[in-house]
Amino acid sequence: MKIVKFIFTASALLWLLITILTMMPFAILLLPTLFISKKHYTEWILFLFALICSLGIYPICFVYAAIKWNGFLSYLRKLSLSIDIGGNMVGGALLNDNFIISSSTNQFGIIRETISDNLGENERDNTLTVSGKRFTNLLGVIDFDHAKKSIIED
Repeated sequence: MKIVKFIFTASALLWLLITILTMMPFAILLLPTLFISKKHYTEWILFLFALICSLGIYPICFVYAAIKWNGFLSYLRKLSLSIDIGGNMVGGALLNDNFIISSSTNQFGIIRETISDNLGENERDNTLTVSGKRFTNLLGVIDFDHAKKSIIED
């Protein structure tokens, strides 16, 4: 197991090095604009860095957790929850336009809330569109009453 740990740690560090080397030209190109302009491009640099890092490190970490296997099902549950929260944040505007009616008070895109939680709240309040109802029914096929069970009271 020590060899596997070493291989995966080395792979993750190598990807981090590749990411840093990839981001250096972007940072150098944007550096003059930080001094000339009042607009700050730090957010873009951090976003690109996080995106490139995640593209390489996430698969390495997932395979490592699968090989380790200890608590892998719990790991999958936590991973699906974090993807659900991230999906709510990233796709908030699109989900608001397609899954709920405009008068809904339970909007998508709120940090630390899941798509399932918002679907459950909107299903309870009867503010889902046809697309929202279909998606909620699809989730219900996978896990019965998933959206209703996912409601977290604020």
